[in-house]
Amino acid sequence: MGFWFFMVITLVFIPVIMVVVGKLYRDKASGEINHFIGYRTKRSMKNNETWKFAHKYFSKMWYKLGWVMIPLSILPMLLVIGKDEDTIGILGAIICSLQIVPILISIVLTEKALKDNFDEDGNRR
Repeated sequence: MGFWFFMVITLVFIPVIMVVVGKLYRDKASGEINHFIGYRTKRSMKNNETWKFAHKYFSKMWYKLGWVMIPLSILPMLLVIGKDEDTIGILGAIICSLQIVPILISIVLTEKALKDNFDEDGNRR
């Protein structure tokens, strides 16, 4: 049962981080453009307007997706309570791998929103 608890806590870690980061960046974008923290892509770092737009857009998605991912990460694990460690570990690995999908989707959608709202030089359309 100890391994099951460990896996559940591990699987909830990524969605909780998404909720926390989403909340922080939703309330306040990551200050000035920098190369160390924040949503850093070529398009988002064009100027302060693109930087703030990207953080606001990305943070809303992460906040919502994080809350959706928490129960979606826990519920399948309820099916393997009391099972052997291999079964728990395999299901945990599958869930962890699937958690990458919403992260990648949020990046693609943020870049699309930047492209739709700003030209190549970072000027608003």
